Amino acid sequence: MDTEKRLAELEIEIALQRTEISIKEETDPTNSWDEFRTYMQPEWDKLAELDRERRMIVTPELTDREFDAEDDVMSLEDFIAAVKDGCFIDYDGHGRYVKGNQESNVHIYPSDVQHNSVRKDFDTIIWFNK
Repeated sequence: MDTEKRLAELEIEIALQRTEISIKEETDPTNSWDEFRTYMQPEWDKLAELDRERRMIVTPELTDREFDAEDDVMSLEDFIAAVKDGCFIDYDGHGRYVKGNQESNVHIYPSDVQHNSVRKDFDTIIWFNK
């Protein structure tokens, strides 16, 4: 399938999924956070799946950046190992893929590792804690 066509389809599917989530939130019949999470989880999971697919195929925009000692830059391999060791979870923050001295606009989350949705055209990330 043509990548641009699939990206356009994904944008539509993501928008529809966000609308469905909004509607479902407005009609929330639950009484607790645990019930709400169970009620919403299928829609949240679908949105995450669509976003992962989009981030895997989108053409990244790269911006020149000078990294310094305060930046949390690591190899993709080290990031994957840290995620597998439990050092990072999605709640902690997110990263962006890096190529050379250029930061991309494509995010990476720890759950991407668990879903085998890690881009292989980058070998470095910069991490941003919440």
